[in-house]
Amino acid sequence: MADILSQDEVDLLLNAVASGEVDTNETTEPSSPLDSHPDLVTYDFRRPERVSKEQLKGLQSLFDAFARELNIVLPPFLRSVVRVDLNSIDQLTYDEFILSVSRPTSLAVIDMAPLEGNAVLELNPGMVFPIVDRVLGGRGASISQPRELTEIEDRILNRLMDMILDCWQRSWAQLIEFDLSVVTQESDPLIIQIVAGSEMTILVGYQIHVGEIVGTMNVCVPLVVLNPILDQISQQAHFKRKMPPELAVRTRDQIQRCLRSVNVPVEAVLGRVQLTLNDLAHLQTGDVIPLSTEVNAPIPVQIGGQTCFLARCGRHKDQSAVQITDVVTG
Repeated sequence: MADILSQDEVDLLLNAVASGEVDTNETTEPSSPLDSHPDLVTYDFRRPERVSKEQLKGLQSLFDAFARELNIVLPPFLRSVVRVDLNSIDQLTYDEFILSVSRPTSLAVIDMAPLEGNAVLELNPGMVFPIVDRVLGGRGASISQPRELTEIEDRILNRLMDMILDCWQRSWAQLIEFDLSVVTQESDPLIIQIVAGSEMTILVGYQIHVGEIVGTMNVCVPLVVLNPILDQISQQAHFKRKMPPELAVRTRDQIQRCLRSVNVPVEAVLGRVQLTLNDLAHLQTGDVIPLSTEVNAPIPVQIGGQTCFLARCGRHKDQSAVQITDVVTG
């Protein structure tokens, strides 16, 4: 039992406080081993952080690019203003992720080929049903009580998943050429067990705005799947690494093929003239309109509204034609 102070001892203590001999602001705290070793940090073995800050920044850049791709692709599909924001990137165990997911929900197991293993992509029911409603011609109405998807709704979601995976592949193309595919889709998170519950994962959270509807999308990737490329995922490696020669040639050929199939308007401008509305209203068949271009002067050839060439007028067989005489630079 603790000692009890006598009345005399209490009076002495109060007098000492009043005279300033005892500092009432002083508090005694237990010393910590970290106080004498400032270079030491606490470490929680239950939640080991295996991704460095540099690698985490690289992951953030990649998943930011993923969000930008979604911002481009989703609006035409949903016929609405869509904004996808990256909310968070966390390291946590697979059990913690599964326990944090609502039931029922929309879960897709993603094959991460050529990497070995699977990832999980989760779309919150508050996002899925408004999207399905918009695709079917509605205004994006949500439902009060989440339920499992019907066969038609499931097919619509499959189309959406394919678009999301295409965006993921394009956003990571500089690092790895994915061949992502959906292995299975479930509504109960407890059914899906892609790794042991104690395995660390990267959980990426997105907030998706479709019109006035706001929902969430989560991407959970086990670290054991990312290990083969983890050293390359960093801010410096992502932005400053040199592209392999084979990939550079393949990329250039692909860009050239795309450019060759692009349709652009080509116009040869014979001349220009300004007319009043009165003159325009009184034009008749056979009237001659003098243009600003001289007869023997070269005429500009415009591509997409920009003058790129100079040419001479003429004919080719039975067709009017122009012959390029000069290239306009600058």
